[in-house]
Amino acid sequence: MHPCPWFIVRSIGIALASVSLLGLSACRRQTDRSAGTQTTQRPQTGQVEQAASRPPSVAEGPSTARPGNDGTPNQRVLGAVPSLAPLVQQVRAAAVNISSRFRPRLAGGARPAPAYPWFGGQPDQSEEDPMQRFLRFFGGPELRPPEASEVRGLGTGIYIGDGLVLTNNHVVEVQDPGSPDFRPMDDIKVKTDETSPDGGREYSAKVIGNDPKTDLALLRIEGKHVNELKAAVLGDSDALQVGDHVVAIGEPFGLEATVTAGIVSAKERTLSPDTAYSDFLQTDASINPGNSGGPLFDLKGQVVGVNTAIISGANTIGFAVPSSVAKQILPQLRDKGRVVRAYLGVSLQPITQDMAEQLGLDSTQGALVADVEKDGPAAKAGVQPGDVIVKLDGKPIHDSLQLTRDIGARQPGADVILDAVRDHKHREIKLKLTERPDEREVAARSRRMPGRSGRRPER
Repeated sequence: MHPCPWFIVRSIGIALASVSLLGLSACRRQTDRSAGTQTTQRPQTGQVEQAASRPPSVAEGPSTARPGNDGTPNQRVLGAVPSLAPLVQQVRAAAVNISSRFRPRLAGGARPAPAYPWFGGQPDQSEEDPMQRFLRFFGGPELRPPEASEVRGLGTGIYIGDGLVLTNNHVVEVQDPGSPDFRPMDDIKVKTDETSPDGGREYSAKVIGNDPKTDLALLRIEGKHVNELKAAVLGDSDALQVGDHVVAIGEPFGLEATVTAGIVSAKERTLSPDTAYSDFLQTDASINPGNSGGPLFDLKGQVVGVNTAIISGANTIGFAVPSSVAKQILPQLRDKGRVVRAYLGVSLQPITQDMAEQLGLDSTQGALVADVEKDGPAAKAGVQPGDVIVKLDGKPIHDSLQLTRDIGARQPGADVILDAVRDHKHREIKLKLTERPDEREVAARSRRMPGRSGRRPER
């Protein structure tokens, strides 16, 4: 028997290998047909196979891993990234541009120096600023004192229907130099987006209500095309969860209709004792000067926040007043022009771990009463310094800020029940809330009360 030549053995091997590969390919095609899909051939290891029988959908779930040749999940099939363009097209027209001018009023009725002093008499050379004298001599602009300069403002607003625009109070109100009082800007203009049904028009606006405590203000615009404008829908910010996607639209640095996106980074943020009523949402959607007063949308196209503040020097840390806060005070802003809040008449203090141990508390939750206003609602009901309020109408109180917000959300004259801990015993205290006095009156009372250092304002 003659040995088989080597080239015949090699040819037979190649033929068998080809048959095996053809059989494997046929099996794969048969398997794919039974599954209702067809797959593209992979000429190289590591390429991602894509289903060809249907396009990728934005509704596809999270990416899934497929095993490689060695059985390890080294390949990932990514679902299509959803576009926010349809959402932006739907809601963009509700975001409006707000521009304003402020002409300071000098104290005591003083008038600024005339721009051309020679019309009003030659100034005393010995008292005139040298740079002012230089510019006057060479025909340059006069250096006016800072308080005499006109200030221009820029921000964003949310059109909510019936000629009403919701925005930040600091966008349309400013403090007079040398005065503790705030007043609306002198000339406020609202300009709609070019995608708006009116094609982008400018309207004169006036402030009809404001609330410095939440930094919200309500404007009214009037005009022939106002009824054509598309209004935003105020959503439910309480239903938001940390990690939910949000979209911000505004006018940062005057760049009209700028859209940024991010997530809800945190909830119930308090930036300072003066912002206890705002209960901010934190987001990493980029917010910059000019975004103030603009909308923060959820993916349903509803406004869940009013963009308000940023941390200077930080990157993508912004804050928005929740829509639930805005909806709560809007009726009062529209009907009364201001917000009336209930008043408890106490000064509150957070509870530290050392305090909790001394007071015999199980945790640091609750609000410690530091002082009680004489003849206030709490004093009349028997609340005493050192009491720890742990519940309001059966609802647990986590800290002093929450109690402040919950009391402020009620109307004057409302009856409430406090659950307070005193001498290691729970006490039920019933009282009737009164209207919160003017802030300056509260500050004056606070200064008269001893030992107020480091304590919360009266609530």
